Amino acid sequence: MWRMHTNATVTIGSDGTSATLALDGQKMDMTILNPPSGATFTKGDAVRLSGDPALPTGQTDQPNPGVTVLTISLPAGQYSLQILFNPQWPGLQSSNYVTPKSVPLSSWSVTSHN
Repeated sequence: MWRMHTNATVTIGSDGTSATLALDGQKMDMTILNPPSGATFTKGDAVRLSGDPALPTGQTDQPNPGVTVLTISLPAGQYSLQILFNPQWPGLQSSNYVTPKSVPLSSWSVTSHN
């Protein structure tokens, strides 16, 4: 399971492989690149999941008002999960954005994604 907490308003695209986050008049688009079969975004409340470890005795979770959790759930296995975050800067068009090339983690360097 991949999870991300955000204070932004989350809108998931119709195919489930894209999402838009909006906060204070700013937007960011997110896309699952080359999604594995069944990989889609879902959203929910920021609460403890039933399978999460128990809290120590006498402790409780802090409330998370206004927080949304963006999730990708996949069956157990090995996956290459790539999420592209594209802030939508004023004055730029979709043609101005370039998706970086896919580089194995073992080959990352300062210039590997140029």
